[in-house]
Amino acid sequence: MARPSARPKLIKAALTVVEERGITALTLDAVAEQAGVTKRGLIYHFPSKHALLTGIHEDLAARIEQELLDATGREPEGASLVERTRGYVRASLNSPTNVEMRLIMEAANEPEWMAPWLRVYRRWFPEEEQPVEDLDDLSFRCLIARMAADGTWGYESTLPAPLTQAARARMLTGILALIDS
Repeated sequence: MARPSARPKLIKAALTVVEERGITALTLDAVAEQAGVTKRGLIYHFPSKHALLTGIHEDLAARIEQELLDATGREPEGASLVERTRGYVRASLNSPTNVEMRLIMEAANEPEWMAPWLRVYRRWFPEEEQPVEDLDDLSFRCLIARMAADGTWGYESTLPAPLTQAARARMLTGILALIDS
Protein backbone atom coordinates (compact mmCIF):
# COMPACT_ATOMS: atom_id res chain seq x y z
CA MET A 1 0.00 0.00 0.00
CA ALA A 2 1.44 3.35 -1.05
CA ARG A 3 1.90 6.11 1.49
CA PRO A 4 0.01 9.32 0.86
CA SER A 5 2.10 12.15 -0.54
CA ALA A 6 3.46 14.70 1.89
CA ARG A 7 3.01 17.45 -0.71
CA PRO A 8 -0.39 18.68 0.60
CA LYS A 9 1.02 18.93 4.14
CA LEU A 10 4.04 20.86 2.85
CA ILE A 11 1.91 23.25 0.81
CA LYS A 12 -0.34 23.84 3.81
CA ALA A 13 2.72 24.61 5.91
CA ALA A 14 4.01 27.03 3.26
CA LEU A 15 0.65 28.83 3.17
CA THR A 16 0.74 29.09 6.96
CA VAL A 17 4.20 30.65 6.80
CA VAL A 18 3.00 33.23 4.27
CA GLU A 19 -0.18 33.94 6.23
CA GLU A 20 1.57 34.36 9.57
CA ARG A 21 4.86 35.94 8.53
CA GLY A 22 4.48 37.23 4.98
CA ILE A 23 5.82 36.19 1.60
CA THR A 24 9.37 37.28 2.40
CA ALA A 25 9.49 34.75 5.25
CA LEU A 26 8.80 31.87 2.85
CA THR A 27 12.00 29.84 2.93
CA LEU A 28 12.60 26.12 2.69
CA ASP A 29 13.81 26.13 6.29
CA ALA A 30 10.66 27.93 7.52
CA VAL A 31 8.37 25.54 5.64
CA ALA A 32 10.21 22.45 6.86
CA GLU A 33 10.00 23.71 10.44
CA GLN A 34 6.28 24.56 10.09
CA ALA A 35 5.55 21.14 8.58
CA GLY A 36 7.59 19.30 11.18
CA VAL A 37 9.84 17.65 8.59
CA THR A 38 13.50 17.86 7.82
CA LYS A 39 14.69 20.20 5.13
CA ARG A 40 15.84 17.11 3.25
CA GLY A 41 12.30 15.71 3.43
CA LEU A 42 10.94 18.96 2.00
CA ILE A 43 13.57 19.03 -0.77
CA TYR A 44 12.56 15.50 -1.78
CA HIS A 45 9.19 16.95 -2.88
CA PHE A 46 10.26 20.50 -3.72
CA PRO A 47 13.95 20.75 -4.65
CA SER A 48 13.94 24.56 -4.58
CA LYS A 49 11.89 27.53 -3.39
CA HIS A 50 10.87 28.07 -7.01
CA ALA A 51 9.56 24.49 -7.21
CA LEU A 52 7.71 24.98 -3.92
CA LEU A 53 6.06 28.15 -5.22
CA THR A 54 5.15 26.37 -8.47
CA GLY A 55 3.50 23.62 -6.42
CA ILE A 56 1.66 26.19 -4.29
CA HIS A 57 0.28 27.95 -7.37
CA GLU A 58 -0.80 24.65 -8.94
CA ASP A 59 -2.56 23.67 -5.72
CA LEU A 60 -4.27 27.04 -5.22
CA ALA A 61 -5.41 27.23 -8.85
CA ALA A 62 -6.91 23.73 -8.53
CA ARG A 63 -8.73 24.81 -5.35
CA ILE A 64 -10.08 27.92 -7.08
CA GLU A 65 -11.28 25.81 -9.99
CA GLN A 66 -13.11 23.50 -7.58
CA GLU A 67 -14.69 26.54 -5.91
CA LEU A 68 -15.79 27.78 -9.34
CA LEU A 69 -17.33 24.39 -10.10
CA ASP A 70 -19.11 24.36 -6.75
CA ALA A 71 -20.36 27.95 -7.10
CA THR A 72 -21.49 27.50 -10.72
CA GLY A 73 -22.89 24.01 -10.31
CA ARG A 74 -21.50 22.75 -13.61
CA GLU A 75 -18.47 22.57 -15.85
CA PRO A 76 -17.66 25.84 -17.62
CA GLU A 77 -18.31 24.35 -21.07
CA GLY A 78 -21.95 23.77 -20.07
CA ALA A 79 -22.54 27.17 -18.48
CA SER A 80 -23.31 30.54 -20.01
CA LEU A 81 -20.98 33.50 -19.57
CA VAL A 82 -23.37 35.01 -17.02
CA GLU A 83 -23.54 31.73 -15.06
CA ARG A 84 -19.75 31.42 -15.07
CA THR A 85 -19.37 35.04 -13.97
CA ARG A 86 -21.95 34.64 -11.20
CA GLY A 87 -20.02 31.56 -10.00
CA TYR A 88 -16.74 33.47 -10.13
CA VAL A 89 -18.14 36.37 -8.11
CA ARG A 90 -19.68 34.03 -5.53
CA ALA A 91 -16.49 31.99 -5.21
CA SER A 92 -14.38 35.14 -4.88
CA LEU A 93 -16.55 36.67 -2.19
CA ASN A 94 -17.25 33.46 -0.27
CA SER A 95 -13.69 32.31 0.16
CA PRO A 96 -11.37 35.30 0.29
CA THR A 97 -7.86 34.88 1.50
CA ASN A 98 -5.12 37.46 1.56
CA VAL A 99 -2.58 34.68 1.21
CA GLU A 100 -3.89 33.80 -2.25
CA MET A 101 -3.90 37.44 -3.29
CA ARG A 102 -0.32 37.95 -2.12
CA LEU A 103 0.82 34.86 -3.98
CA ILE A 104 -1.06 35.74 -7.17
CA MET A 105 0.50 39.21 -7.15
CA GLU A 106 3.92 37.61 -6.69
CA ALA A 107 3.22 35.21 -9.59
CA ALA A 108 2.52 37.98 -12.08
CA ASN A 109 6.20 38.20 -13.05
CA GLU A 110 6.88 34.48 -13.21
CA PRO A 111 5.30 32.63 -16.17
CA GLU A 112 5.60 29.20 -14.54
CA TRP A 113 3.69 30.39 -11.47
CA MET A 114 1.05 32.20 -13.55
CA ALA A 115 0.45 29.22 -15.85
CA PRO A 116 -1.97 27.33 -13.55
CA TRP A 117 -4.01 30.50 -12.93
CA LEU A 118 -4.18 31.27 -16.64
CA ARG A 119 -5.26 27.70 -17.45
CA VAL A 120 -8.17 28.00 -15.06
CA TYR A 121 -9.14 31.51 -16.16
CA ARG A 122 -8.95 30.69 -19.87
CA ARG A 123 -11.02 27.56 -19.35
CA TRP A 124 -13.73 29.57 -17.62
CA PHE A 125 -13.53 32.76 -19.70
CA PRO A 126 -12.17 31.94 -23.18
CA GLU A 127 -14.09 34.81 -24.77
CA GLU A 128 -11.66 37.25 -23.20
CA GLU A 129 -8.81 36.34 -25.50
CA GLN A 130 -9.86 39.39 -27.49
CA PRO A 131 -9.01 42.99 -26.52
CA VAL A 132 -11.30 44.64 -23.95
CA GLU A 133 -12.41 47.28 -26.45
CA ASP A 134 -13.75 44.50 -28.72
CA LEU A 135 -15.94 42.87 -26.04
CA ASP A 136 -19.68 43.09 -26.52
CA ASP A 137 -21.72 44.81 -23.80
CA LEU A 138 -22.56 41.67 -21.81
CA SER A 139 -18.98 40.35 -21.94
CA PHE A 140 -17.72 43.76 -20.81
CA ARG A 141 -20.16 43.90 -17.86
CA CYS A 142 -19.15 40.35 -16.86
CA LEU A 143 -15.49 41.40 -16.94
CA ILE A 144 -16.24 44.42 -14.75
CA ALA A 145 -18.10 42.17 -12.29
CA ARG A 146 -15.13 39.79 -12.04
CA MET A 147 -12.73 42.71 -11.61
CA ALA A 148 -14.94 44.12 -8.83
CA ALA A 149 -14.94 40.71 -7.09
CA ASP A 150 -11.15 40.55 -7.40
CA GLY A 151 -10.94 44.09 -6.05
CA THR A 152 -12.58 43.05 -2.80
CA TRP A 153 -9.46 41.01 -2.03
CA GLY A 154 -7.28 44.08 -2.39
CA TYR A 155 -9.72 46.19 -0.41
CA GLU A 156 -9.89 43.67 2.39
CA SER A 157 -6.14 43.26 2.53
CA THR A 158 -5.85 46.94 3.53
CA LEU A 159 -8.49 46.75 6.27
CA PRO A 160 -7.63 46.04 9.90
CA ALA A 161 -10.52 43.53 9.99
CA PRO A 162 -12.23 41.46 7.28
CA LEU A 163 -15.60 42.44 5.85
CA THR A 164 -18.59 41.29 7.87
CA GLN A 165 -20.92 38.68 6.40
CA ALA A 166 -23.54 41.42 5.91
CA ALA A 167 -21.05 43.62 4.06
CA ARG A 168 -19.94 40.66 1.96
CA ALA A 169 -23.56 39.85 1.06
CA ARG A 170 -24.17 43.47 0.08
CA MET A 171 -21.04 43.45 -2.10
CA LEU A 172 -22.21 40.23 -3.77
CA THR A 173 -25.62 41.71 -4.55
CA GLY A 174 -24.10 44.94 -5.87
CA ILE A 175 -21.57 43.21 -8.08
CA LEU A 176 -24.11 40.77 -9.51
CA ALA A 177 -26.38 43.72 -10.33
CA LEU A 178 -23.75 44.73 -12.89
CA ILE A 179 -24.60 41.71 -15.04
CA ASP A 180 -28.30 41.52 -14.26
CA SER A 181 -29.09 44.96 -15.72
